[in-house]
Amino acid sequence: MLLVDTTLGPSSINGLGCFTNQRIRRGETVWLFDQRIDFRLPLVAVGDLPGPAQDFFHKYGYVEVVGGERVVTLCGDHAKHMNHSDDPNLVSLDEEIDSNIAARDIEEGEELTCDYYSFDLDAERKLGERGRGSPMARS
Repeated sequence: MLLVDTTLGPSSINGLGCFTNQRIRRGETVWLFDQRIDFRLPLVAVGDLPGPAQDFFHKYGYVEVVGGERVVTLCGDHAKHMNHSDDPNLVSLDEEIDSNIAARDIEEGEELTCDYYSFDLDAERKLGERGRGSPMARS
């Protein structure tokens, strides 16, 4: 769940991006997993869904291991449109707490970015042949 005010807009990285509507200070928590809005589904269960739903989970969700099980986590807000960057402005510092903090001061109107390789076991597929440094994203 995003803890800052955001909006969606065209991204110079790829498709739609998630942009902040406020200044964010370095170290501020920007996103925190909250089961009231974010959703986790066992990866094996995604295969039981109709094709379009599977495509949606694979595009907008990210694969991680929770409690020893591979799950697809789907953000329930604009966070699902965060694009990948090799130099992201959001990072996760604590593997025990599923959250993102500002890696530096972020100005109002700036696109929020994260490094898919740091949390998404499916990053290589999403970013395609271009691999690290790719402008591809999940939006």
